[in-house]
Amino acid sequence: VVLQTYSTSTEGIVLTALPTAPFCCHEDLLTMSRERLEDVVRALNEKLPRRMRIGGAVEGGDVWV
Repeated sequence: VVLQTYSTSTEGIVLTALPTAPFCCHEDLLTMSRERLEDVVRALNEKLPRRMRIGGAVEGGDVWV
């Protein structure tokens, strides 16, 4: 899986490769347990550029979710 984004700072395209898809579709996300959702966030954040990471998801507690 490759995510493509545009970087305004470098005026270029950034490609982020993931070894596997952490989920198949939005319906998959809706039916996941909280633990599995946190795993998805960690998997994405490990690979995403800092400005694109999902912030506070795991540390934010139940209110954030």
